[in-house]
Amino acid sequence: MIKIVTDSTCEGPADVMRLSTLTVVPLSVVFGREALKDEVEITREQFWERLPKADPLPTTSQGSPADFLEPFKRLTDAGEEIVAVTLSSKLSGTYDSAIQATAALPGRPIDVVDSYSVSVGLGLMVQKAAEMAAAGATRAQIVAQMLQMRDEIHITFALDTLEYLQRGGRIGKAQALVGSLLNFKPLLAIQAGEVVPVGRARSRRKALDKLLEMLSHEVQARGPQVKLAITQAGVPDEAAQVAQALSREFRTPHVFTCTLGPVVGVHVGLGTIGAAVYPGS
Repeated sequence: MIKIVTDSTCEGPADVMRLSTLTVVPLSVVFGREALKDEVEITREQFWERLPKADPLPTTSQGSPADFLEPFKRLTDAGEEIVAVTLSSKLSGTYDSAIQATAALPGRPIDVVDSYSVSVGLGLMVQKAAEMAAAGATRAQIVAQMLQMRDEIHITFALDTLEYLQRGGRIGKAQALVGSLLNFKPLLAIQAGEVVPVGRARSRRKALDKLLEMLSHEVQARGPQVKLAITQAGVPDEAAQVAQALSREFRTPHVFTCTLGPVVGVHVGLGTIGAAVYPGS
């Protein structure tokens, strides 16, 4: 059977993330000298309670080759095949670590896919990979679907501030917005695996309206085949409103919401809402 491996920046529906066919490699968030494995040594709730009081801000640590080598070896020793889907290689060295782990096991039935995504975008991909594996798809079929999906998923984040991205060194092309925001709320997207500025708004409400407008414009598909995913940091009521609005706009019941995890949360901060849309089935 084919097993799916991902990393802990992946945010999917709870029932998917608990599947026995899915292995999640935990990345780490580092408070001072204390490195804590995501969802193993620190929960999301504990992270968001601790972040506002952290001085200096925490950092993150990518998955190592050894972190992937253990499940890769264990699963293939048991006769399983593996499709690993990681967060974007342009945001972390985690993909490279998975590739190195694969190289240490030559000839094993392992494919590693760079998602060019993160968070709920990665979650939509992993959800689909798990569904395909359960339905008996081959590794090649799953990999082909992942490569197609990464080009079709649209993911946008509305932030309260760029401070966390700037201080964490993950700001990428959004650096162009620094110094021009002041009283503005930034909107960022993941495009070709990178953080890209896509807009700004003068208020929180207008930022969320713009997020909805952009996703509606970018994705033409409508109907139950459309998949939606929402993540949020400390603003569950607003996230629920965004989820409802997107569900109405795309005429689909397939939407899930979750709390943003520590490894992404370090870089975007409280108040963030992210939304991902996949037009396919």
